[in-house]
Amino acid sequence: MIYNERQYNITKKQIKKFELAIAELSSHQPLDDENQKLRYQTHLDALNSQLEELREEVEEYENLKEGDIKQLQFEHFEELPEALIKARIVRGLTQEQLAESLGVKPQQVQRDEANKYSGASLAKILEVVRALNLEIRQEVIFK
Repeated sequence: MIYNERQYNITKKQIKKFELAIAELSSHQPLDDENQKLRYQTHLDALNSQLEELREEVEEYENLKEGDIKQLQFEHFEELPEALIKARIVRGLTQEQLAESLGVKPQQVQRDEANKYSGASLAKILEVVRALNLEIRQEVIFK
C-alpha cells in the first residue's frame, strides 16, 4: 500500500524501470535451449507479476486521492489500521497535516502508519478516528 506522495512517486518510477526491464528482456528471448527458455519465461513472469502489483498499488492510491469514496468496509478488526490510512488519503490529508491536527510530530504519524498502528493505544486510534471525522461501525458477534 502507498501511504504518501513520496511513495507514490517512487512507485511510478519503479513501474517505468520494470517496463524497461521487461522490454529489454523481451528483446533477448532465447531460441534453442529449453532450460534457458524456461528460465527466461520464469524471469519474465516474475517481472510482469511485480509490475502488475505496482500498478494496482498506484491505481488504489489514485482512487483514494480522488476522494469520491464514501465508505470503506472491512470484515475483521485487524483491518482497521489500513482503513485509517486509506481514510486519511481519502480525506485529502498528508501525514504532516494529520500530525498537526493530532498535535504530534509528522514522524510519529509516519511511524504509526508504517507499523500499521501496531503499538498504538485504543485512545490514540480514537484520536485518529476523531481527527479524520470518521464513524466506525463494528459488530460484536458471540460465537
